[in-house]
Amino acid sequence: MPAPATSSSLLSLSCPDSVGQQGADHETVTGGVEGLVLPGSDDPAGLYPIGTASSGKRYFIYKAFLAVSPSAAPYATVSVTRPADARLIYGSPSRIGELFSDSSGRALVTASRSTVRLPVCGPRFTGFTGGVIVTRPACVTFEVSSPSAQAATVAVPIGPAKC
Repeated sequence: MPAPATSSSLLSLSCPDSVGQQGADHETVTGGVEGLVLPGSDDPAGLYPIGTASSGKRYFIYKAFLAVSPSAAPYATVSVTRPADARLIYGSPSRIGELFSDSSGRALVTASRSTVRLPVCGPRFTGFTGGVIVTRPACVTFEVSSPSAQAATVAVPIGPAKC
């Protein structure tokens, strides 16, 4: 399996990629995005193995549903700033379902990016399916920005990691 792309290329989603409008889940909203600060993200049971590279490096995914607040309109951008090998994978529910079902993990790793732009698609929170790909439990730092919400940085333990 190839290693994750090292570029910080942007994956820009559109409204048809979302699961639609949601009410707020009363989770922490960071820079206009709900779902990055999740209770229990440091639980090792939350990491799902998705494959092993030819080099022997293993990849894991932590599934994380993100919802963009209407106050972040017209979009919010989520970037992984640390660790360098962590990646985001988001897209339409059917596409993400296909990727999650690939037992080799190849499709997940090659379709991942370090930055994703999530549009606001109405008067309520707009939800997106996806997750964070890591090579080991890690403290993952996200930067969230939007043209209309204050930028924010948050560190989240993914698997049994300390932040």
